[in-house]
Amino acid sequence: MEKNEILNSHWAVRRNAAGNPNTPVDVLVELSKDSDCDVRRSAAGNPNTPVDVLVELSKDSDCDVRSSAAGNPNTPVDVLVELSKDSEWVVRSSAAGNPNTPVDVLVELSKDSEWVVRSSAAGNPNTPVDVLVELSKDSDCDVRRSAAGNPNTPVDVLVELSKDSHWAVRRNAAGNPNTPVDVLVELSKDSDCDVRSSAAGNPNTPVDVLCRTVER
Repeated sequence: MEKNEILNSHWAVRRNAAGNPNTPVDVLVELSKDSDCDVRRSAAGNPNTPVDVLVELSKDSDCDVRSSAAGNPNTPVDVLVELSKDSEWVVRSSAAGNPNTPVDVLVELSKDSEWVVRSSAAGNPNTPVDVLVELSKDSDCDVRRSAAGNPNTPVDVLVELSKDSHWAVRRNAAGNPNTPVDVLVELSKDSDCDVRSSAAGNPNTPVDVLCRTVER
């Protein structure tokens, strides 16, 4: 489609074009100014959207647009810092999950009052180990679930998370490549099929255990 065809098409077409990595940059720039917030949101999440445009989208009146900008790997660090203080949890959550968000900001976001934000911080590969340890004890199971799936969560913490009362936490522990083999063996016998399935998919699960898991 030509530029004018895209810009004058149905909003759903414009939205999809705004999220397409092959859409020309000049078209993305135009779509970032679209009257429809869903179109701007897609443009804000596109890795090819120019940095100066992302800066503008980070100030958008719609929180979902700002959220997409907060999750974009090309959004400047200083902008991510500002977005981490946004009044809307959905924006802070995206900032907490962005691998380029500064460590000191992640530490602050790990203490956020909204569990969704803490969960994103718990899943970020750059969140400090001592913070992951604290998040592994969070009262919300989704936060513990994210910590259980983080490749940097300490082994002794993974062992504890493998015994969690919530199946989703145990499932993520079962899928973590750092979970000890003896723990994987126990998780392969879990009462929940999703946990057993996750253990079966772990490359470190012994073959004989894997066979028994498949037979169940």
